[in-house]
Amino acid sequence: MDEARRFGRYIRQLREDRGLTQSELARRAGVAVDSVRRIERGQLSPSLKSVAKLAAGLEVSLHSLFGGYEAPGSFLADRICDLFAERPLEDVVSARRVIVALLGA
Repeated sequence: MDEARRFGRYIRQLREDRGLTQSELARRAGVAVDSVRRIERGQLSPSLKSVAKLAAGLEVSLHSLFGGYEAPGSFLADRICDLFAERPLEDVVSARRVIVALLGA
């Protein structure tokens, strides 16, 4: 499978995981719905600017978007890091304590 199709499937999976339609993602990302359709089908290789818009529409960082694409298992860990980046330090410290308690690390 070529990279454009693989990336398109990845974007579709992220969109569907969030319960978004192609139209909703297009609106949130500020791109044409036809562009979302063509990207998901692998018929369009998006520019970096368009990828950044898609990431914003999916509410993920570019780091998470590309990391999850390259190493699918890492997406969830990257997404958790994105969530922590938006929180005050005291919340991050509290979350770490909970994670350590759960995992025994």
